[in-house]
Amino acid sequence: MSGRALCTIVSLNVRGLRDANKSRSIFLYLKDLKAEFYFLQEIYSSVNDEMVWRNEWGGEILFSHGSQHSRRVCILIHSSVSAKVECIHRDSLGRILIMSTTFDSMKLSLCNIYAPNNNSDQLLFIQDLNN
Repeated sequence: MSGRALCTIVSLNVRGLRDANKSRSIFLYLKDLKAEFYFLQEIYSSVNDEMVWRNEWGGEILFSHGSQHSRRVCILIHSSVSAKVECIHRDSLGRILIMSTTFDSMKLSLCNIYAPNNNSDQLLFIQDLNN
């Protein structure tokens, strides 16, 4: 390899993390995968969940909670990663979370997107995303 660092990213639709047993199981499963970054969709989070999940995860978690009726996404950073998060962008619907970071001297922009299931909503979402 030509001196470039490898970066492993896992993406998973968890269909809710509010149940304590489920969140604990998911976090243990993800840790076993030994990736650096994890993108989770449909987490059904609120601000009240942040501290509990950070303690369970043991690393950094960035959230896009959005509105009460949105699905919500997050990015987990493994505790062994010394990535410096430089910028975070969240949409108001909890469907987009973008982070700019430096990881092993590489500048990365990582984006977790959860598009709507409905075809007409998808079209509008993609058009907005392009803007």
